[in-house]
Amino acid sequence: MGRYGVFGSACDPITIGHLVTMEMVIDRRKLDGMILVPSSIKRRDKGRDLTSNEHRLNMARLATADNPKIQVNTIEMDAEGWETYTYETMKKLKQEFPNDELLFVMGADNLQDIVSWHKGHELIESNCFIVMGREGYDMADIIAKDSFLIKNEHRFDCLSKGVNIETSSTLIRSRIKDGLSVRYLVPQPALEYALKHRLYQ
Repeated sequence: MGRYGVFGSACDPITIGHLVTMEMVIDRRKLDGMILVPSSIKRRDKGRDLTSNEHRLNMARLATADNPKIQVNTIEMDAEGWETYTYETMKKLKQEFPNDELLFVMGADNLQDIVSWHKGHELIESNCFIVMGREGYDMADIIAKDSFLIKNEHRFDCLSKGVNIETSSTLIRSRIKDGLSVRYLVPQPALEYALKHRLYQ
């Protein structure tokens, strides 16, 4: 039986911050690896149109190709629109990895909203979570102010990041559009791919 984190992201584009977060969680919680799940273009809760599944998937694979502990999974990209929510994704991943323990990895900014997510109560009651700290978010205080989170506090492993690398994909897309450098913000293979295909320009 293995222990794996599940890290969901739009990966539009994948950033150094994503890679550092996954590596730190693997290391500090002694996980066997990380399952990176790029969001589907069919999701409508992102507030904007995503770059195509193909391009984002290729960038994610290029960025993680040298790390055998990170596996890119297309379970959400392959799903029907109504199945792209986290509850459905975790349910299907457990079927795909029946002998492993899966832990959903998320940022502290999502902790304050998770109860209101699609099937939020069912999601929380049927999974365990690793919550990465973010500047400006008091994880203990967020839990203490929500009775449902208090009831399920044992399901949340709150982890201080220690190293603060906040790389905004929104800022990266804007800098590429304006012809500014994003070197060291995006993994070089993914950046070369994005520039070659004129993404975000």
